[in-house]
Amino acid sequence: MESTTNKQSLMKGAMILSIGVLVSRIIGMVYRIPIRNILTDEGNSIYGVAYGIYVVILTLTAMAIPGALSKLIAERRAAGAYKEAQRVYHLAMIYALGVACVMAIVLWCSADFISNTFYPTQDVALPIKALAPTVIIATSLGVLRGYFQGMGDMVPTASSQVIEQIINVIFSVVLAYSFLNTTQSLVWGATGSALGTGMGAIAGLIVLLTLYFLKRPRIKKELAHSTEYEYQSTGTILKQILNMMIPVIISASVFSIMTSIDQSMISKVLPRNIDILREQGLLNLVPVMDAANLKTDTVVNHLSSYLSFQYMTFMNIPVSLILQLGLATVPAIAAAMAAGLYKDIRKKTKLIFKVGLLIAAPSAVAFLIFADPILTLVVGDAKGAEVLSAGAIGILGMALAQLSAGVLQGMSKQSIPTINAVIACAIKVAMNLVALSIPALNIYGFIHSTTLCYVIYAILNIRYLCKHLHIKFNWKKLLLKPMICAGVMGIISYAIYALLIFIGVSAKLSILVVIPIAAIIYFLVGLATHTISRSDLLSFPGGKKVVAFLERA
Repeated sequence: MESTTNKQSLMKGAMILSIGVLVSRIIGMVYRIPIRNILTDEGNSIYGVAYGIYVVILTLTAMAIPGALSKLIAERRAAGAYKEAQRVYHLAMIYALGVACVMAIVLWCSADFISNTFYPTQDVALPIKALAPTVIIATSLGVLRGYFQGMGDMVPTASSQVIEQIINVIFSVVLAYSFLNTTQSLVWGATGSALGTGMGAIAGLIVLLTLYFLKRPRIKKELAHSTEYEYQSTGTILKQILNMMIPVIISASVFSIMTSIDQSMISKVLPRNIDILREQGLLNLVPVMDAANLKTDTVVNHLSSYLSFQYMTFMNIPVSLILQLGLATVPAIAAAMAAGLYKDIRKKTKLIFKVGLLIAAPSAVAFLIFADPILTLVVGDAKGAEVLSAGAIGILGMALAQLSAGVLQGMSKQSIPTINAVIACAIKVAMNLVALSIPALNIYGFIHSTTLCYVIYAILNIRYLCKHLHIKFNWKKLLLKPMICAGVMGIISYAIYALLIFIGVSAKLSILVVIPIAAIIYFLVGLATHTISRSDLLSFPGGKKVVAFLERA
């Protein structure tokens, strides 16, 4: 009974975070449609490059904070040391804001240099400058989210993400349209969209601050009943925060930097390969419509846009859901580690791996088979569908990489995924160079190297877990069975889709009909093959009702 309760507690937190991310990602994906229509693929590419640089800086200031802070706060709260937990939060906020201010100034001042040196075919300086102040706001968001997650309260994080994205959508679209209409410049249009990102962050911060002050009475009550905790100096606490954050920052920044390196290589090296393909009459290998009649820079901008939007935006939907499982696991595993409950850690690890792969498998198959109609439904056309399909299987590697890194972070072994990330990304650089030596691969070389990078990263992390946590994974149950279920789902749902198209139903309506049918098929096949078990359902909040319904049926 206790095991089931623990599972429910873990999965409830993960589900709240996942729902928040899912809603915000869907909103974000939908708003890219008017942005893409306003800015075109070229303007969207400018924004994508600037945003990629912003993410690199944000990785250094904010992305590692929620996980690191939630772990430190969860450990202290588990011991009843509420005052010490509050002190950790205050010190983290002061430190993070100091670093964020410095990095925002550096980003602003270096924007022209970055644009001229690394992206000579695109003027990205203005959008980068527009994003610079947002670094400070987003860092504050990260600290507050880590604080609430350490308390075991995932609602503030989820709600702030949704509000942040809604305001982002409104202001990004309005400002992009207004700036472009006034200046007739794609650069200024992209700058307007970048300013919308900042407005969204401000809205998210207002939500979290409001929730914080509403919870002040409860916090004060806890502080009044706080137990004694080993006193630690400010320097010691900051050292603990940095010890947690630095490896995570390095690990995350490696991947953010790799994305920027990809964009830089596309901008600087890919034009030569496109010219070679043009001379050889092989531009049909490039997934850009009418590429032969477009300028080389235009073709490259289209490919860059496909990488940042059609590939990364859509792939990030299931990957972000899975990432939240990893984030929700950090405080739970940290508390179990503090109590020496290694058996509990192994159970939690297996649970989140299973749930993560149950999400990843059908997502990979869906993007592999239905990239064309999905893009047509969401974006209005199927441009870049080949790119999304080519990277679909990579969702599995990304899922395993994110989940294993989350477990290691919760175990205070954050240096391990950092080292593994550096190794994996170094191999990716080598694969990029090989891919660029083969012009026919064009954009696909970057996609395949990314997939292999995450697979290598996942293998290295899991190898460490197996060796040091003494955990044994049943890959037949964890990976093979979900893939078989997803394959059956794909075959049946594609047959239904093809039949609907054959009888004259539009592609958009057909995919709308097929998506829920595919989900039901996957669930039923999962139950029939025992890929999804009764205990799995019971581990989710509300699982008892689902089990009761199935037993009656």
